[in-house]
Amino acid sequence: MKPPAQFHTQKYRQLLLVLTLTLVISPFLQTGVGSILAAALLLYTIILIIKSFRLPRTWVSIYTAIALTAFGLQSSASIGWTPSYNQSLGVIAQTIFALYLGVAAYWIGRDIFTEPEVTGDTVRGGISVYLLLGFVWALFYGIIETLDTHAFSQPLLIQGTYLKTLYFSFTTLTTLGYGDVIPVSEPAQVLTNMEAIIGQMYSTVFIAILVGGYLARRSEE
Repeated sequence: MKPPAQFHTQKYRQLLLVLTLTLVISPFLQTGVGSILAAALLLYTIILIIKSFRLPRTWVSIYTAIALTAFGLQSSASIGWTPSYNQSLGVIAQTIFALYLGVAAYWIGRDIFTEPEVTGDTVRGGISVYLLLGFVWALFYGIIETLDTHAFSQPLLIQGTYLKTLYFSFTTLTTLGYGDVIPVSEPAQVLTNMEAIIGQMYSTVFIAILVGGYLARRSEE
């Protein structure tokens, strides 16, 4: 993906709303149709991000087609139409979604960190990046759980839902560390450490930027 050129003034408002909505209603999107609706919200988030980037129409079509393919694979795995391939379909879909959201978090973060002026949209973008990090790591944990059901002390993918992975991801990102779920395998432990470190570093840098922008504006007045 190329970095965004010029967005509209409220470019992150809708993205923040969709991410927040997805997080809030995730407990009600479990099994069957609920899992498909959760994947549909994730797909909509990706399409919304793709449209935010000033890309040629051809690239937008390609990226959207890949996202739709991932949605189809995830839906098929959730419904169980192809039981023998459920694991492979789930891993492929989760990997595609994680790559999309991870790249989006990078470019949005780059955009807001290079803005000369801190605005309300900068704050919305910063919060969106933080939420995206939580979703990306939830997908990573889902991939590990799919490949190794004993990677965590408790199962995270219960009946194909991502509620537990989201819970564990945001608990780790915010370094709350309740201790009810513990990473057991080495890949799970490494990812958990990485998320905790990135979550703390990002929060510190983002707050520093907000404070710096506020002080700069006060000094100009």
